[in-house]
This record gives sequence, C-alpha cells and structure tokens, in this order.
Amino acid sequence: MPKVGQRILESLAKNQPIESLLLLTDNLSFGYKLTEILNIRCPIRFVPLNVSVIDLASSPEVCQATHILELYSPTLENSLYLKELRQELFAQGKLVLALWNWDERYLEDDFWGDLQYPVISSAIESLKVKLSTGKTVKITSELGTDISFSIEGRRWIIADGYCEQGKLAQLPDGEIYTCPIEETFSGQIVVDGTVSRLWLPSEPLKLEFEAGSLIAGSSEFMDWIRLYAGGVRTIGEFAIGMNPTINKPYNNISTDEKEGGSVHFAIGDSYSLGLTKSIYHVDFVIREPKIYLDDNLLKDYLPGV
Repeated sequence: MPKVGQRILESLAKNQPIESLLLLTDNLSFGYKLTEILNIRCPIRFVPLNVSVIDLASSPEVCQATHILELYSPTLENSLYLKELRQELFAQGKLVLALWNWDERYLEDDFWGDLQYPVISSAIESLKVKLSTGKTVKITSELGTDISFSIEGRRWIIADGYCEQGKLAQLPDGEIYTCPIEETFSGQIVVDGTVSRLWLPSEPLKLEFEAGSLIAGSSEFMDWIRLYAGGVRTIGEFAIGMNPTINKPYNNISTDEKEGGSVHFAIGDSYSLGLTKSIYHVDFVIREPKIYLDDNLLKDYLPGV
C-alpha cells in the first residue's frame, strides 16, 4: 500500500478500531482516488453547503460511521460551516481525520519520507516535558524576527496525527502548540512562510506586536487579515513544527506549519488556551527561527536528530 494509505489508516485506527469509515468531501474525484488507495470499504458523501449541519450530521451515513475522513478545500465561505459540522461529529463521538487542501503531491511516497509517525510523536512528547517547565520564550531569525513572551502556566497541546475522541487530527501532522500570555507578547515577527490558508508571500512580511496585539504590519498582510480575521488582531497561538519530512513550503498552511524546525503564530481564536475567542484563526510561519526557552537555545529537539 502507498505510504499515504498507511499513514491514514494508522492515524484512524491507533486508538479505536475502524468499524465504519465515511469520507466527507467537496472533491468527489479525488475522494474516489483516495478510497481506492485505502482499499477499505468507505462510502463517500459529498458535502453541499445548502444542507443544514444538523441534517447532514443526522443522516444515516454519518450516524453509522465510527470514523470520519474530511477531504476539503476550506475557504472563507465554507470554513464556518465545516467547523460547525465537525463539532457535531465530535458530539456524536466520531473520530475525525482532516485532509485539507490536498492534491496529487500528497499521494506520492516521497512526500511522506521514511520517518515513522511514532518517532515524531515520541519527540513531541519529550519536547512537551521540557516546554511545560519553561516560563519565557524568545524567537529570533536572521530576517529580523525578535519577539518575546511568557508561557508560564499555559497548556501545551500535541498534534501528532493520531485520532482521539473530541480532538481533530490532521495529516500531515507534527506540531506542539499553546497560547502566549497575551500581555507579555511584544516585538517584531518577520514572516517568510505560508499565511492561512494558501498564501505564500513573495517577500518577507514584517509585523509589530505590543502587549499581545498586532499594531502594525505590511500593507499586504493587513489587507489579508481584514478578509481572514475580521479585524481580530490579538495573539492566539504559538507553535513549533516537528515534522522534518516537511522541509519546503507547499502553499498550504495545514502542511507548512508542521515543517520541522519552523515556528508559527496565529492571531484570533486561541482554542481555549488563552483569552481570545473568535471564529477566525490566521496562522503565519517563520521557517528558520532560533527558539530560546528561558534564555537557553533549544537544540536537538526534532525527531531523527
């Protein structure tokens, strides 16, 4: 079986055997191709936005499924609908695996590399132990990023690609994230990676933060967040990418934020890790940072290093 099929089935079945799998998608042709690779009985349900979330979530196909694959191309128009649908699936106890903005590149064995996901998961667990004892973080980069903040007392969440009850898993995966203590978050960030969802800027973008709020930035970025963040400018996330098989931008934030050795931040919703609650969450990636935990440079934390 191609590596993509192996990864998907490992992710779905690690914590609960697959009794009934359903693919929800807005791309039927790609969905059929994927189910052929999986070689497992998997009904496909097209997700039209003109059907209510409750009606779709209560349909016989959904109710019978124990595991759900999401194969979507999220947009400004459909993202809220898909988010509400996912919450209904969680409420029903479904295990959900998201495959967002996928294309033919994700079907190739070379994309997945030779590093096994249990190795990535173990490395993230080890890093979580270290981060959970820290109080302050500083991020710098050769392009000019220089941002400092406190993480003291904040929870860290592991995203290692394995489905669990009530937790969204994605593939590809590999990150650990929290929300900075908002009032401590000040400095400059220079974005040289992808911005939610699919924008890879042609040149680095400078952003200025003060006490947790974005106070200035490139005109391109400020125009972008007026669309994608609805005016929300408060810091909502800090994350470290932990998947070294991802080593270049794919113009897909769901992939690029996992790049091994990168970090990313987000304005908007903090996933209940901080103070900000919003329907918006806009990520932006710094590809080659230096990470200081309590003034000590973080080294040798990636799997396989």
